[in-house]
Amino acid sequence: MKKYFTLALLIFSFHAFAQKDSVIQINVDSDKVFKTVQIEAYFPGGTKAWIKYLQANLNADLGAKYLKPKKGETITQTVIVAFLVDKEGKISEVQVLNPDDVHKKLATESVRVIKEGPDWIPAVQDGKKAIYRQKQSITWQATGE
Repeated sequence: MKKYFTLALLIFSFHAFAQKDSVIQINVDSDKVFKTVQIEAYFPGGTKAWIKYLQANLNADLGAKYLKPKKGETITQTVIVAFLVDKEGKISEVQVLNPDDVHKKLATESVRVIKEGPDWIPAVQDGKKAIYRQKQSITWQATGE
């Protein structure tokens, strides 16, 4: 049985994950982490560059290896990853938010590619760079043939 694998990347609007809390005001030297900001952190080059980076750097073969669809069946798993983007755009505290819903190897690969990626453009609040908790989803999909 030959299996084909497709890596589907869903980039949700960052607001879909943001808390509905009011915007937090901080001082210039604050190290508070924002859940809501005026300008969110983003990948250099925007959404299209982010998708291109993920497609080039994720090991797509893992989906076919660990998702085992039957002939004509499609299996999809979405890894939701959260991470901090600091005032310099550095990534830290990368974690999977839904580990019980996805294969461990797919979660590990999703974390790896985010950790090893380039610096992001930092978030901005009140005209100042801010630490921001980012959320991204990476959807793995395999179809049995």
